[in-house]
Amino acid sequence: MGALFVALLGCSLLPGAFGHNVFGILMVNGTAAPEWTYVLDVESERPRDEWSYQEWDQSYKIPPIIGVDNPAVTCGRRAFEAANRTQTADVLAGSEVGFRVSTDGYGTRDSVYYYPPVDYMKFPRVWHAGPALVYLSRAPGDDLQKYQGDGDWFKIAYAGPLSNTEWQMWPDVSDFNFTVPLTTPPGKYLMRIENIFPETNPGYRQFYVNCALVNIIGPGGGVPKGFAKFPGTYKEEDPGLQAPRNQVSLSGIPREELRLLEYKPPGPAVWTG
Repeated sequence: MGALFVALLGCSLLPGAFGHNVFGILMVNGTAAPEWTYVLDVESERPRDEWSYQEWDQSYKIPPIIGVDNPAVTCGRRAFEAANRTQTADVLAGSEVGFRVSTDGYGTRDSVYYYPPVDYMKFPRVWHAGPALVYLSRAPGDDLQKYQGDGDWFKIAYAGPLSNTEWQMWPDVSDFNFTVPLTTPPGKYLMRIENIFPETNPGYRQFYVNCALVNIIGPGGGVPKGFAKFPGTYKEEDPGLQAPRNQVSLSGIPREELRLLEYKPPGPAVWTG
């Protein structure tokens, strides 16, 4: 077991582990909603002692989801328990939408308790170098209060590497903005962001997943294709998860030897409408 794996595993088990984050903010046309307004709030994996955390302390929400078969990989830990208190955002097909990191290992955005370690870290941010993917899944009967994401998902956005040595989503990045395909069939959807930290150690793929409730308005006419299920579609041996060391940042090899552009994300191709 490598030293890097041991260090990462240790960090993931600490309640206040620094190297993690959640996307609790949905942005529509550049306007950010308050945290957890349209995004399903998440919880700790096990029931927590409410007295152990102050209102501003959300560190129990940020540890990664481990394992492709983990039920929480759909929308986050215990996310659907928050459906009845989560609003649905109206989104025009063809418009820009985004997810923003609301909490990381140093605290929550705009909290007086957020303490950046150095001057350039002014906000919660993505902590792990890797891809981000966005999926949509239509709620049967447009009933988002009952739907738990066990249907089909199609991919509408992907943020991959910018070069052989740099990912779009790292470092010091807080937002992922993308365009909803213009011909997306109108209706109510779960919108799922997935930030993956590819690993060279089997059985320790890290997923940072959150879902928003959206009502897509538009002309329709498109026929989505390339469906996935969560859990179900990803396998531990997928190249996008079991990435070789030269496609994994922080893998210990010299930066100039990285080949991030060779990375192939898991799941179907992006549907553009």
